[in-house]
Parts: sequence; C-alpha cells; structure tokens
Amino acid sequence: MINKDVIYVPEADIQRALKTRPTPFFIYEEKRLRDNCVRFRDTFKKHFPTFKPLYAVKANTNPTLLKIIFSEGFGADASSEPEAWIAIKLGADGMYTGNHTTLAELKEISSLGNLLLNLDDISLLDSLKRVGVPEFLSFRINPGVSQGGMKSLLLAGPDAKYGVPPWDVHEAYIRAKEMGVKRFGMHMMTGSNVLDENYFPIVTDKLLEIAGDLYEKTGIQMDMLNIGGGFGMPYRPEEKSLDLKKIAKSIRDVFDKRLKKHKMPEPVLMAEPGRMIAADTGWLVAKVHVVKKSYKTFAGVDAGMNDLPRPAIYGAYHHITALNKPKSAGLKKTNVVGRLCEHNDQFAIDRLLPELEPGDVIAIHNAGAHSYAMGHNYNNRLRSAEYLIGKSGRITKIRRAETMEDLFATTSIMSKGK
Repeated sequence: MINKDVIYVPEADIQRALKTRPTPFFIYEEKRLRDNCVRFRDTFKKHFPTFKPLYAVKANTNPTLLKIIFSEGFGADASSEPEAWIAIKLGADGMYTGNHTTLAELKEISSLGNLLLNLDDISLLDSLKRVGVPEFLSFRINPGVSQGGMKSLLLAGPDAKYGVPPWDVHEAYIRAKEMGVKRFGMHMMTGSNVLDENYFPIVTDKLLEIAGDLYEKTGIQMDMLNIGGGFGMPYRPEEKSLDLKKIAKSIRDVFDKRLKKHKMPEPVLMAEPGRMIAADTGWLVAKVHVVKKSYKTFAGVDAGMNDLPRPAIYGAYHHITALNKPKSAGLKKTNVVGRLCEHNDQFAIDRLLPELEPGDVIAIHNAGAHSYAMGHNYNNRLRSAEYLIGKSGRITKIRRAETMEDLFATTSIMSKGK
C-alpha cells in the first residue's frame, strides 16, 4: 500500500512559486507543520496531562519555522550554542544537551538561562563547579539499547559516544546533589528515525528502571523524564507511518507499571521529536539542466548534496516527484545528480522516474528536516533560498539564497579598504 503522506506534494503552490522564483529552493507548508505539532502534542497529553514536548532544533533552525513550532506549545531541544541562542532569542524554554561539551560552551549555556541543563557525562560535573551549579540538572543516560534507520543513527550502546553508562548513574546523581543541585531529570536519546512502535516502550521501561533503582537506593527522585526523540518518518512510499496513539498508550502503561513497582512519584514526561515534526513539511525544488546518456541516464539538476546531504552521507532514500509529467508517463531508470565534484552527489540511483528532459522540475520530498540544516558550501556552492506556504496560501521568502559575497564575508579579501 502506498503511503499518501510520503508522496504528498503541494504541486500547485510550487508551480506558483516557480513563476517568479529561480531554482533551486526549499519550500515548506505551514499547515502541515502545525498539524504535525498538534498531533504529537495532543496524542501524548491525552495520557500525560503535564507532557512537555521539545523540538529538536538541529532538524531545521529557520527562525520562522521555529516561531511556528514554539507557538504550538513546544520548547527547544538545543545541542549547540547557536541552537540555544536562537531558541532564547525567540522566547523558548526547553533543554540543552551537549556532548563532550567544552568549558567555554558550558559557561555560555549557563549564562543564557531559560534552558534546563542536561549533562552527557559524569566528568562534566568538574566543569560545572567552575561555571556555577544550577538548581536543576539532568543527565543523559546510555541504557545500552539502541535502534535506528541506519547504523549511523544508533545513538546508544557500547559504540555510542553519548551518555552516562548505567554503572555511573548513582555516583553522578549523588555527586550532583552534594554539589547543591535541588531538582533532577533523566534523559535518553538512543536512536533516530525508528519506525518500530514497540521500541519506544522498551527503552522507556529501561530508563524508568534506572530511575526507579536510583530512587529506591538514594531517595533521589526525577522531576522530569525525557525519553528523547527518534520518532521516525517514512521516506519510502511503501513504508508505514508510526502509530503515535499506540506509542503514547504503551508508554503510559510502562509508566504505571514502573511507578507502582518502585513507589516513586511521577515525573513530567518530555520528548524531543525533530524529524517527525518537520521532515514531511518541506521539499527541495530543482530544475533539470542536463540529461547525459552514458552507461546510465544521468539527469543533472541545479541542486546538489550541498543543499540536501543525506543521500550522499547515508545513502538515504528521498522520494522524487517530476512535477510537470503526467502520471501516465512511462518510467525510466535514472540517476538524479547534482553539480559538485563528488561521485556521491546523487539524489537517486537507478530510480524509476518519468523520462526527464532539460527544463523539467523535480521536488525532492522529506526535505523539511536534516536537509538545509545539514547543508554546506563544499565546492564553493551557494546554499539555496527557503520559502513558506502560509495558511492563507501566500508564499513568503523566509531565507534568501546565499551570494558569493556571503561565502567570502569572513575572509580578509572582504575587509574594508581591500
């Protein structure tokens, strides 16, 4: 069965945009973004009235999109100084989770305020003494179990660089309490783009087991329990969307079981989706400029891996729609490629698509998360503009395209008088 959410594209709006805007560009849909926020928020609030959703800012940091997400009751999940800075500037609260954090960064984050601090390792307590001990402190736990859409998205277990191992948990919290911390949280982020509903109650149960054991043996209770993100989005038309209702209910059941077993007070539940909120709200629109018929057919477009690196980095699949081709058009195996001097600058390999010609326009799906945010300037290619389709249908520029002057703005060649 074809997943309609994966193949959805606002073609009429994109065609309107194309009349006055050059390709390539990203375009997002406000209604879809708000709908995703409301669905996630309300599904969990049904079972957890005090539920606090956080948005993983790393997924897409465009301030206009962040404003929309924060207006729907989300806080920020920040993992760098700039992510924390933009969240605070937009008036958001939330949590900061770094990893292998420098003293300078820890000091900067502590000075910003408004974000709860979540430490990645017990060794950072020494740094915390130097910058000031907060009233609230959380630790990211590596519970030893993980799952993800690909190997690079496994974020816990023996090979993961993240989190406090279970055998250091008691010492971490006891030391923090002795330093003067009054309130505590516990966090995990064990995998990314997980499409198995059964995974989430399993890892939540493991985290609650660790929290329960800590409470029984030390009396330290959690005010907040952050189960992280990892809520996957289907990228292929044949993949099913996650059943959020099933996940929320199963996590509620795990909470009830563990709270009763360990006789501990219920913490506020937090979660930090990114991909699930933003991925299917954006498309990268590009124009075909060259069709090369060699050992294979290569359709060269004006976008590249500098715009959307996931296929190049991970071999990730992104659905592609040829916007100006009838559905009845015959299909042909095609490699859709960019212009960078890298062999892996390919959005699709041997993809069955309508036969493409110069001038055709394609939309690359699921470009709302981990796309522009992961973009770069390799080969000195410029990054593209971003547009928003508002609820009224109006199309607004929310980021201009880069210029060559932007690219060299921080160099001596652009200094005054040069």
